[in-house]
Amino acid sequence: MNIPFKRFLGIGGVLAGIGATIWALRDRLLPAPQVPEGPPPRFRTATGAAAPVPAGSDDLTDIKGIGPVYAGRLADAGVTTFAELAGADASTLAERIDVPEPSVADWIEQAAKRT
Repeated sequence: MNIPFKRFLGIGGVLAGIGATIWALRDRLLPAPQVPEGPPPRFRTATGAAAPVPAGSDDLTDIKGIGPVYAGRLADAGVTTFAELAGADASTLAERIDVPEPSVADWIEQAAKRT
């Protein structure tokens, strides 16, 4: 081996040692991350919180694909029972509650089986 290559290895070894030392002491060298205070952030939905479903109506969340938010949107549109959902027009209702039409058509089919 020639001398410049040995120097290169020596310098590389020193740099590797410095890097290993910094890595080992990183917890002491870097500040601890700040933990935010207060309640955790809430997930946003298109309409906010789910609207309360009126008494005397069916539980539309029993239909696959309808959760509390979609049930609230349906209630806002005047659909609170399986019979009302089964008799609705898919394209009109989809536009009123801002949901894709194929999903609403599937809900209508499921509601028709429950009436």
